[in-house]
Amino acid sequence: MYLYWGGRNPQSDFLYQPELGNYLNDHRLTGLSTAFSQSDQRAYVQDKLRQDKIAVRRMVDAGAQILVCGGRGMAAGVKQAIEDILRPLAIDVATLMAQGRYLEDVY
Repeated sequence: MYLYWGGRNPQSDFLYQPELGNYLNDHRLTGLSTAFSQSDQRAYVQDKLRQDKIAVRRMVDAGAQILVCGGRGMAAGVKQAIEDILRPLAIDVATLMAQGRYLEDVY
């Protein structure tokens, strides 16, 4: 499982950093990409997805499932990024949703 995780500030919002580090070490996670909107290296999850577009395409082409959790604004940005990333594969989010491979738990 590859996790893209976002928050505002790494000092106050990255509560599970030790656990996620352990999950990387014991291979429960194969990768972790973090984005913080109020840090020196300001970024959003959708920015990280776009940076990793080749890997994201490869994972989806291999059957990956995508679960988006968080605020509606973030989810909309992630959905648009996934649409843009997958366009060359002729796959869209609606297709992934119909296949049960794109799920959202948003507020």
